[in-house]
Amino acid sequence: GGLPAKKRGSRMDVVPEVEALAAQLYGSSTTNDARAEAERQLSVFSSNPEMLDSARQILDRSTQPFAQHVAATAMSKLLTLNWGRFSSQQRVDVRNYVLSYLASQGPSLQGFVIVALVSLLARITKLGWFENPDHSDITKEVGQFLSASVDHCIIGLQILNELSTEMNTNKAGHALSLHRKKSVSFRDRSLLPIFQISMQTLSSVLAGGYGQMTPEQDVKLREQALKLCNCCLSYDFIGTSNDESTEDVGTVQVPTNWRSLVEDENTLHTLLQAYSSSASPHSALAMECISQLASVRRSLFPNQEARQAFLARVLAALVAILRGEARLGEELNFHEFCRLLSRVKSNFQLSEMVKCDIYPELISLVANFTVHSLQSCQFASNSVYYLLQLWSRLVTSVAYLKGEGESHLDRYVPQVTQTYILSKLQSARESLRANPSEDPMESEEQLVDQLDSASPLCRYQYDRTAEFLLNLFDPLVSQLQQLAGAGTVSNSGSSEMEVLEGELAW
Repeated sequence: GGLPAKKRGSRMDVVPEVEALAAQLYGSSTTNDARAEAERQLSVFSSNPEMLDSARQILDRSTQPFAQHVAATAMSKLLTLNWGRFSSQQRVDVRNYVLSYLASQGPSLQGFVIVALVSLLARITKLGWFENPDHSDITKEVGQFLSASVDHCIIGLQILNELSTEMNTNKAGHALSLHRKKSVSFRDRSLLPIFQISMQTLSSVLAGGYGQMTPEQDVKLREQALKLCNCCLSYDFIGTSNDESTEDVGTVQVPTNWRSLVEDENTLHTLLQAYSSSASPHSALAMECISQLASVRRSLFPNQEARQAFLARVLAALVAILRGEARLGEELNFHEFCRLLSRVKSNFQLSEMVKCDIYPELISLVANFTVHSLQSCQFASNSVYYLLQLWSRLVTSVAYLKGEGESHLDRYVPQVTQTYILSKLQSARESLRANPSEDPMESEEQLVDQLDSASPLCRYQYDRTAEFLLNLFDPLVSQLQQLAGAGTVSNSGSSEMEVLEGELAW
């Protein structure tokens, strides 16, 4: 484009032109051709290393958010692709410039501009992590944001969130060995203090420690603190890069020096309070943090007594959530709680759970919650897998109980099993009546998952389950025989046969 020539004339000329092109690039009324032309002309900023100073000039002089965003993203691309072409001092200068810009201008900037600047800062920090102490001491610099105004504190938490994500994922295309070295160094140097910041901030928000805040500030501060807590607890501590298929049985491999914070009852209490006092989706995010905290590795605890005390607090938290059942009527909370129940059972043994005084109340509440969810919850289908998995794991653990305590499963498993069977027949009936051509058993993967988890429940008291199934099966067979024996079948009779066949298939 014509931008480099303009630059050679007067830097002041560049800003209005960039503002016009940025408005053309991001404006809602721009045609595709005009947008493509604007992108082509602006691309010089992100492809020519000599344009780094010009991008800074735009940030300095423009108050137009689109132009600020163009400058910040261009600087990020230039530094990522041409890191070796800039001197160590240039890199530190850019870092310091972005920090001071966020400190002076941050609260007045548009959200998407802050995101771009925070992303730039995190990228510089990771690229220069081993090169200069200034880069790896970033958390000390961010401390100045956290102790300033509420808006600065929100930006500080955003920086720590993006930095933790940047260090945990290989966004910049590092060699894997170098990425892991930086990731581990960050884990050992910075992650625990950052986790402590997230918990302290959350605790202070809940206690009203920030004084008068607008509702928007309260929401943003909660969101950033909870995101940061979850980001820390979800960190790839040992380089396993868990994929989605293993996340629900994954153990959280927190380092040993996290133990005092994990064992501190205020940590779980604060997250529980955040769940009960926050609106969705932040309540579900608090629940996700509880789920991660409950999944810390067994070997973190010095002895069985310490682990048992931690388990007792986790079970008490589950009971508190179940007592406030109205919040579980919200879909995100419901789904996250089903995951939490399944995670707790995968990380603790039934023999440990029954030793807790609160266990009898917990198992009763979980049984009622499961039955109610299967009977009436309109969004239970995606979450029912976790509930079935929980009960399946409970019944398969009974064989390993050696007189440590009473499981109470005899009382609750038959009702859960029967409710599940009835819910499947009802859903088949309703589905086929509403849409006769639809096959309620069509999703084979979901079907196999559910039946794999349901079969241990059915076998737990096999004679009772068999009798229950036969009492459902025989009348359906009789009805089908009557319809088939009637000779000519009307349209309504034909659809009724399809419904009966669907129920029998289940």
